[in-house]
Amino acid sequence: MYIPIERIKVNQQFANAEIALKKIGAYLVQQHIVTEPYVDSLLRRHQQYGVYIGNFVALPHAEEQAQQWIIEEGVFLFQVPDGVDFGTETQSKIATILFVVVLKEKQLSFLQEIAFFCSDLENVRLLSDAVSPQQVQQILLNDE
Repeated sequence: MYIPIERIKVNQQFANAEIALKKIGAYLVQQHIVTEPYVDSLLRRHQQYGVYIGNFVALPHAEEQAQQWIIEEGVFLFQVPDGVDFGTETQSKIATILFVVVLKEKQLSFLQEIAFFCSDLENVRLLSDAVSPQQVQQILLNDE
């Protein structure tokens, strides 16, 4: 799975899921990937359905109608070694890897590829322990 180096951020820290999504959203706006309304949609999607997919991985993405606010498509990876809770008050779900998906078209194959890759806990551990974007990229490419 290929993610450009500039779209991989390691050693990130967030106090909670909402702050993580707001900061990541602000980064996407700053990089001219999306416009501001996309960030609100990202937050609503998380609040309505949750974005934690298991094995310490969250897969944040916006609602379907948010396609209109996408300037450039892509997938981003944010490594959070200390984790961030994407669960509820009663059930925490700590994510150390966040794949943020910004796609205009439902690209089910890419989402399936992420889910399959992350179903192997060893892959997630390797991503969590990586110290550079280059190392993360190599881990993702070695799985192909």
